[in-house]
Amino acid sequence: MKEETGSTPDRGLRCQAMKVAFADGGLNSVQRPRLVIPTGSTVARAAGCDHFGMSHSILISAPFVAVIPAGAQLATIADNDPEGWVIALKPGILGQVSQEAFDAVPKWSRSWDPFLREAADTLAALHHADLIDAACDDAFADVISVHIALRYGHCAGAAEPVMPLTRQMLTRIRAFVHEHIAETILVEQLAVLVHMGASNFARAFKTATGTAPHRYVTLERVKFARTMLCEETIPLIDVGARAGFQTQQHFTEVFHRYSGVTPRAFRLAHRNAGG
Repeated sequence: MKEETGSTPDRGLRCQAMKVAFADGGLNSVQRPRLVIPTGSTVARAAGCDHFGMSHSILISAPFVAVIPAGAQLATIADNDPEGWVIALKPGILGQVSQEAFDAVPKWSRSWDPFLREAADTLAALHHADLIDAACDDAFADVISVHIALRYGHCAGAAEPVMPLTRQMLTRIRAFVHEHIAETILVEQLAVLVHMGASNFARAFKTATGTAPHRYVTLERVKFARTMLCEETIPLIDVGARAGFQTQQHFTEVFHRYSGVTPRAFRLAHRNAGG
């Protein structure tokens, strides 16, 4: 692991390319929350203690981002040329409201945020074209601070009114789930399809369908698995994987919970009914 060392002035260094931050050590010494946005194959590790003295350690890699608290140490894993961004967040950008919001921003956790990924891509393009300076870096840091405070702070719900999901929106969501059924599907991914925040989307989806998004995805996985189980040529272990279950044990437990029988028993029952 390659550690950040040293110190740098605050001005113009609140938004740094990861390879620059790791070269001169600028942002490990900044006593503010930091946003970590790895890109490419870079994996970052953040470690430290919370206010209760409990130790935390998380790994961050694309497409996820993470907010880490002041004092946390940041490093990359087996990467001498890290890609991505480290941004020192400015809690005072919205005054007292923002400071209170940042106190409520989840630390030591990863999130999937399309806006922040797009911001990272824009920063990379500007730097590559040599069209950005310290003041512009600071402006990006300020905008990102506002976004995080409003979306993840305690006042996030008030910033985005709840709106109903239309039939077209639900069709878009169903199509995405079916297309990506073998992959990990996050609520944040579904929310961005209809331009909503995750919490408001979850409420709107449950209102429209009577089912929480996570449960809906699980039920679709089980339905897809039932269809495959009717095909005798597909091994059970492949059925679970193709339906998006991480392990065979998890597949068996979830399938039994929603179907009343194990996958093997379901296949035998279908075989006997057909015979």
